[in-house]
Amino acid sequence: MKVTSLPVITDRAVPSGNHCPDTRPARPPTPAAEQRARQDVQTRLERRFPDVPSETLETTAAESFAHLADARVRHYVPVLAFKRASRQLSGRFDTRGDAGGAA
Repeated sequence: MKVTSLPVITDRAVPSGNHCPDTRPARPPTPAAEQRARQDVQTRLERRFPDVPSETLETTAAESFAHLADARVRHYVPVLAFKRASRQLSGRFDTRGDAGGAA
């Protein structure tokens, strides 16, 4: 399995060639960046839980983002939303998508 790094979801351009670029956001993400983050979380959930219906994944991701709607530091919301959604789905489905626990 080829391991690739996921891009940082931000509107800030990082100059190429820097060894350790400063990726801290300079300002809150734009609505377009937030939408890309939501799509990225959805895609990652689909890869992790391939047998779970996409409607379930979409609902769980939306609930996770809604839980973090008032977060002051928006840069980390996609990571936290993915982790929250993964925990919720792992409680109901294992990685093969079989039903587990109480639904």
